[in-house]
Amino acid sequence: MEHSKRRSLGAHAFVFLTGAAVMATEMCASRFIAPWFGTSMIVWAVIIAAVMAAMSLGYWLGGRLADRRPSWDILYSIPVATGVLIALIPLAGRFFFSHLTAGILSTPVETIALSFVGVVAVFVPPVFLLAMVSPLVIRLLATEDRLGRTAGSLYAVSTLGSIAGTLVPAFGTIPFIGTRETMLLCSGTLILLGGMGLHGKGRLSLLLLFLPAAMQALLPSAVKPGTRLLHEEESLYQFLQVQQRGGGTVCLVVNEGGGMQSIARPGDALRPYSTYYESYLLLPYMSSAGDTASVLVIGAAAGTIPHWMAVYLRPAFGRLDIDAVEIDPAAVRLGHEWFGTSPGDAREIIADGRIFAERTGDTYDAIITDVYSNQIYIPFHLATLEYFTALRDRLRPGGVVAMNVNALDEDSEILQSIGRTLGSVFVHVYVAYLGGSYNYMLVASDSPLRVPPPDSLAVWNPPLVETAECLSGALRDFVPSGGMVLTDNRAPVEFMTDAMIAQEAGAPR
Repeated sequence: MEHSKRRSLGAHAFVFLTGAAVMATEMCASRFIAPWFGTSMIVWAVIIAAVMAAMSLGYWLGGRLADRRPSWDILYSIPVATGVLIALIPLAGRFFFSHLTAGILSTPVETIALSFVGVVAVFVPPVFLLAMVSPLVIRLLATEDRLGRTAGSLYAVSTLGSIAGTLVPAFGTIPFIGTRETMLLCSGTLILLGGMGLHGKGRLSLLLLFLPAAMQALLPSAVKPGTRLLHEEESLYQFLQVQQRGGGTVCLVVNEGGGMQSIARPGDALRPYSTYYESYLLLPYMSSAGDTASVLVIGAAAGTIPHWMAVYLRPAFGRLDIDAVEIDPAAVRLGHEWFGTSPGDAREIIADGRIFAERTGDTYDAIITDVYSNQIYIPFHLATLEYFTALRDRLRPGGVVAMNVNALDEDSEILQSIGRTLGSVFVHVYVAYLGGSYNYMLVASDSPLRVPPPDSLAVWNPPLVETAECLSGALRDFVPSGGMVLTDNRAPVEFMTDAMIAQEAGAPR
């Protein structure tokens, strides 16, 4: 009786840990894919569907195996095999993604699709094997008069393990030690768990613990190759890289890449015809602000726009207040460490931009939205009618709202939809192609706007003369020709972006 009770407790602990491993594997799958594919709703949907399909098949075959060959040795062999498969995932990932280093917008669509299918397939076998555990344990422990109670308690414990497997990686191991290390820790735990239960082959199985240790030692430290990689880390929100570019330029790249979220040049040099950041420096001049102005930047990342405003605008104004909102504190910290920003540039606010815009009591002469949750995906709740209404409520009379939108051209559905949505809130909407890869700026106000004349800037702020010349030739009235008004209830921003990616990736080169 006592032996049976100990075995039951051990089996419950076993089920708890394997249940945790299932969800930890799923959490790692999403983060493992993020540097190449991001974490959009579509990516999450495919991962969840693949995991659920693997679990369904595992439950079915596990039940059949439990009826035909109920064996404790078979049960304990499952986590050992699963641990080996999980340990190999980082190596498999590098193989599948070896041709995606150019970024998702610069890689043929066939390569993207095959790599995505391949890496999802890599995560299916471990989940499939772990799903076989519960039917086997139920068959081994249950008696005829306690079958329901045994099954219920095991599923309850397995679900508690799944909760732990969700929370511990998300808030503990992934941000603090990394996704790869989380997978290898999970691998080692499973091998140890199974090896301890195997009687004759346990010691041999425990030798497999060297596999995750070898993977950690042999694999390159960089998760994803980059142009002169200076630093990389995983935050609670995203995968971040600091890269060195030509001429001493430093840039911040997140998740799947394809663009820059922040930039720093030696001496904070401006290049008005090469990037879009400079154009935002003109917005306070385009508003009705006088000698005193207040600016809100939503999506500050590592702080390029607030920093350049502090450098180039603050000396020209009697007073310039800048609020910089960024959801990821790691990005703000990297700004201080690598991009020359400081807390003196702006009031740094760690918050979701939508929540801040709706709750703040402050008002502004210019509000800038430059937010991408992965790299190329605009969070839908920061592109809707309700969001732009909240921004209008935070504007002072004559104030201006501007938003950066990645689009292939002016007819792109995403640009048309966001422009049309702005037009349903503001009287005047303008658009400008800012050069670079895919950057468009949408500008909106209830008052007519114009770029300050370069001649006047030659007196007020000489460094911005070329920027004003560039923007004057690019800014024009936005004329909707398609798209839809985006609302909190319906805003298929990710689908529009994915369609744009597919169009660009499939274009002849």
